Amino acid sequence: MQTKMGTNNIDLSFDWPAVADTVTGVVLSTLPDDVRSGYAEQPFDLIVIGGGTAGIPAAIFAADRGARVAVVEKAPVLGGTLYLSGGLMAAAGTVFQKAMGIEDSADSHYDDIMRISNETSDPTLARLWAELGGPAVNWLADNGFNIRDEHPVTTTGYDPYSVKRYQSGPEDGVSILKVIMPLLEQHVQAGRVTVLTQAAVVELTQGPDGAVTGVVVEDGDSTRSDIAGSNVLLATGGCAANDEMFQELHGLPLYRHAGYPFSQGDGLSLGVAAGGYLRGADNYVGYYGSVAVNEQIPSEPLVTMSIDPKVRIPWEVFVNIHGERFLREDHPSVNTRDRVMDQQPLHRFWAIFDQRILDEAPPLIPEWSQEQLADAFDTHPMFARAASLKELAVTAGIDPDGVERSIGDFNAAIEQGANDPLDRTHRPLPVSTAPFYAIRSQAWTLKSYAGLAVDENLQVISKSGEPIGNLYAAGEVLGAATSGKSHTGGGSVTPALAFGRLLGERIIQF
Repeated sequence: MQTKMGTNNIDLSFDWPAVADTVTGVVLSTLPDDVRSGYAEQPFDLIVIGGGTAGIPAAIFAADRGARVAVVEKAPVLGGTLYLSGGLMAAAGTVFQKAMGIEDSADSHYDDIMRISNETSDPTLARLWAELGGPAVNWLADNGFNIRDEHPVTTTGYDPYSVKRYQSGPEDGVSILKVIMPLLEQHVQAGRVTVLTQAAVVELTQGPDGAVTGVVVEDGDSTRSDIAGSNVLLATGGCAANDEMFQELHGLPLYRHAGYPFSQGDGLSLGVAAGGYLRGADNYVGYYGSVAVNEQIPSEPLVTMSIDPKVRIPWEVFVNIHGERFLREDHPSVNTRDRVMDQQPLHRFWAIFDQRILDEAPPLIPEWSQEQLADAFDTHPMFARAASLKELAVTAGIDPDGVERSIGDFNAAIEQGANDPLDRTHRPLPVSTAPFYAIRSQAWTLKSYAGLAVDENLQVISKSGEPIGNLYAAGEVLGAATSGKSHTGGGSVTPALAFGRLLGERIIQF
């Protein structure tokens, strides 16, 4: 597996929030030569590659213990995906639950993780998340973090937890960042943490026994420096902004540009090169309802259809490229819907409806006016309108015979008072009044799912199960091991925070 290192071809026009200036890193290219050589001669106790959701807590807690820490960040600022994340966390035994009189336990949380993921979450990492999530959230709370007025809740759209343990701050992921950045700043000012920004780790150095001994860092001018370290933590995130690597690892295109621009898969490449291996690509679960701007892959999002039955029960009929219905459109489980949709050719489907549904149903695209929707049917390639179902299918690029058969069966069941062929219960109207309409939805994702394999200590392991000396991993570089093949609420942010905290506080020895 190969990926291009450095910041070439990365969009640096990202709209960095003001919190980005809280901790100012040292740009590697500005370091004098004697300082560079000093890094090589005086090993850090811990080198954290990636200053985001997992890397910052790891650095904070390692420095709390007196460790000398270096944080190497490819972006101009620290923060990582927290700038884009909704910051939703799921944790048991939090102060926020106690304030509402909610009784919860790590065992109950673990059971929910495994239920929602259909037993696809890694049991060891799921147990760590369940045990450590509450203390991580309480640590944030101790340092000023607060949650939205209506939180905690059981869900915000994903399959629900059995109790209210799902929460986020009023500014999403930035709420978390505003708490942890000042804590890191204290250690930076005290000289316990050195932050290098705009610096890409291009290699892990290893001793004769394979144990990691440091890193090779490249600055924006392609100048390389050796930095020695007794321990190295890969906290670089995934590869959701690297089109080529995403397809190579997951076997399907990265359909939409939605990831953090520096999520280029560097940590995955570094871990594999050091002797680790990747797992979990088959945990891919796409998000649906998004309409792309154009046929380009990856594309940008245009708009999102409201197809979640918890928000708006679908009146439309969903078909794949063969014109076949593939699930009951009003199925209550988002994970079931997404898993079935992922089995469809090209990871896309069409919502088909008629004039009467357009007139009488709640808006399928709530943020659009009627004029905007009408214009899209006249001009946009993802929108089709026609006088007959066959003509609609041809225009939209769907098999016409399949569409006529599927809609015919759907309508016949309504007219005869029979059960729907797929057991759909919400059928207010048949699809029978011309003109007919179709809108194409394409899968997309914010994250990658393949990740480095680790043991119970979050130490990177080889395929034989042997740990690679001094090398650890946390955050999205682990892929979807914690959430499994599902959208398990809080399965990205919470484990990243909790695992980074655990490594800095207890596991990594100095």
